[in-house]
Amino acid sequence: MLEEPIPLPANFQGIITIYPDNHNTKEVRNYWLVPSVARIVRTPNGKLAFGLVHSGVSSFDPDGINALLNVTMQPYVDDATMQSAKTLVEAQAKADGATSVNFRYIAPTETTAQLLVGGQYYDWNGKEKSVVKGGLVEAGIPFQVKLSDKSFDVRALVQAGGDNASTFGVLYTMKFNGVRNRCDFDVTANFKETYEHFKAEVKASGWWGAVGGAAKTEWQTLVAKGIVKLNVRQCRQEDFDKFDVSKILASFMEQLTERTGFFAKELKPSGLPDAPGGGGKWGWGVSVGGGFERYDETKELAFAVDAQFTVEEEVALGMSFPSGGPELRKYVKNLSDTNKPFPTSSDFQAIAGQHKQCRKNNIAALDQMRASGQITQSQYEILVDKAMDRGCYVDYSLTKLRQLQGRPAGVNAAGSEIGNADILEYLTTK
Repeated sequence: MLEEPIPLPANFQGIITIYPDNHNTKEVRNYWLVPSVARIVRTPNGKLAFGLVHSGVSSFDPDGINALLNVTMQPYVDDATMQSAKTLVEAQAKADGATSVNFRYIAPTETTAQLLVGGQYYDWNGKEKSVVKGGLVEAGIPFQVKLSDKSFDVRALVQAGGDNASTFGVLYTMKFNGVRNRCDFDVTANFKETYEHFKAEVKASGWWGAVGGAAKTEWQTLVAKGIVKLNVRQCRQEDFDKFDVSKILASFMEQLTERTGFFAKELKPSGLPDAPGGGGKWGWGVSVGGGFERYDETKELAFAVDAQFTVEEEVALGMSFPSGGPELRKYVKNLSDTNKPFPTSSDFQAIAGQHKQCRKNNIAALDQMRASGQITQSQYEILVDKAMDRGCYVDYSLTKLRQLQGRPAGVNAAGSEIGNADILEYLTTK
């Protein structure tokens, strides 16, 4: 029953949503639990399903900054919150006369999960989602994500802040089916007035049909004229407004046909703007044989509904985690320095100093090449931007080029300096 979640006291500590089952009786009460947060799965051997390997953050790595994150997460309600809520709901149910009180998780029709690193979707645009159709609420969803190059994500993931700074998290959405409040009503219509109304409609156009907006207009006309009477025993106005009134009108036409013989169902190939493809809906025309009429006014026309509408509900939940916290720290491996899982501030300062010196060396080399005419001013400006951006990840001193070509420092195989074509090819591919 989605309209009426179980109320918990204002001073209740915790986040949980509980819905009553729509088949509850005074004696038997069943309730559905909706998870509120997420957690990292703990395997049967007691270990967390988490692993983080990184390199190039605590010291310079020519291959760049890289990290591989493996983690399996699941929706969750902590035991203390769960038991506290259950105790309160069960006590109230038994005070109202219940002899059996049961709780279970909702059955999701679809679950999606997205990984966040450093406060941002790991793919940055939020398009990557793990999607599970059906399944269990508490089912774990695994992620294996590689983050590389000079990514801010990697630095955030390997704990640039304090041990308890949340560096990654997960966002879940969960869809499940439920029912709204009951709708119990009936509609009665004056036989003669309804018959005359539809007879005039059919004769005016040679055919009558109501779908979409046309049905609502027709219904409002009948109500305004007092031809139909609506008797609502239980139904909110917003729920009744969602009801397809064309079903009521179709039922009245069926009843009129049975009792008069005047109407006949026929297929209209076009002319219904609300119908898919502009037509193809059943409507009503004059019966074969000229519209023979017989009258039976012994009772009114009637249509009754007693139902609960099934709807799809969607909730969102999530949690963030500190990769440097005491529980996760032991699952972290630093390939650049195996003696410490995370970089320190002095590590960052040392790498910053290396990059500063590399930028200085690269720009000095570019200045010499521009002065000797080996590169143009526009090429120089582009390469300087790269030198500032890439730091030690580029080398414009040509030392590596000479090594790649197997030449002595500054001399090619023919004994001359490296040609401009070789230099430009090397620089533009960095």
